Amino acid sequence: MPLFRLVPIAVLLGLLTILTGCSSADSDAAATSDAGATSDTGTSGVVTSTDTASAPEITVPNSEPPADLVVETVVEGDGDEVMAGDLLLADYAGVLWDTGEEFDSSWSRDEPAAFGIGVQAVIAGWDNGLVGQRVGSRVLLVIPPDLGYGEEGSGEIPGGATLVFVVDIRDTFSAADATEGTPVTDLPDGLPTVTGDPGTQPTIDVSTATAPQTSTSTVVVEGTGEPIDATAAVAAHAVQASLDSGEVLFSTWESAPVGLSAEALPGLAEALDSAAAGTRVITMISADDNDGEPLVLVVDVLGSY
Repeated sequence: MPLFRLVPIAVLLGLLTILTGCSSADSDAAATSDAGATSDTGTSGVVTSTDTASAPEITVPNSEPPADLVVETVVEGDGDEVMAGDLLLADYAGVLWDTGEEFDSSWSRDEPAAFGIGVQAVIAGWDNGLVGQRVGSRVLLVIPPDLGYGEEGSGEIPGGATLVFVVDIRDTFSAADATEGTPVTDLPDGLPTVTGDPGTQPTIDVSTATAPQTSTSTVVVEGTGEPIDATAAVAAHAVQASLDSGEVLFSTWESAPVGLSAEALPGLAEALDSAAAGTRVITMISADDNDGEPLVLVVDVLGSY
């Protein structure tokens, strides 16, 4: 059962793939945990294990669920604080309060989830409960229906259900991860003019651009941050515009970064070979590859996972 709200989520005309995770993820901060230990120190009565290296064991009490959101930090990490507008990387398991039955788990897929936090990309209980936590933490959330899937429910989740999640925060990515880079001076002809400081939404001027016959990706700023693995998932901000009119069609800068496969855009994986956070790439999509409309995408790489 996906955590994303059941509303249309804008993507870059299908070219960017929002991932639910990648098994190569590493946390940027270690949490203190004890294998086999459990915690029930909070007010909810829920008992869960504290070993963040393995899937949580969750025991729900035989009692009425709390009426309000309950947030309990089971294990406190020492990494960066989760901020609204971050791309959050997390492992989680979710069970129903009434039955204790598990309805979703990233652990069962062997891949963390990646999603914007604090921007209404996930249910409100997650936005309200995870912003302000720290990377490396294990957090218990008891989410009432009005902050979950309401009286309608969703899929395996019945209407009016109280949800219990245990969330392990693995990493975060934000625009601040793209603030260091060196502009490339010897660029090929036919590219649009892209301006704007690293870490801010770029402006695209297509008056200098020539629509490509073949889709390509070109590095225009060489990042100097942490090395990235282009064969893994990439965290990025992106702006997409029409090469004909210059109209901006989509921008992640208005919400949160996305996770994408470098293979999703032509030449992006090759362009990001041996690259680092802070790299800016211009991807030109030919008309043949997009139903007659040429596009330009400016991708600012924040990291990989």
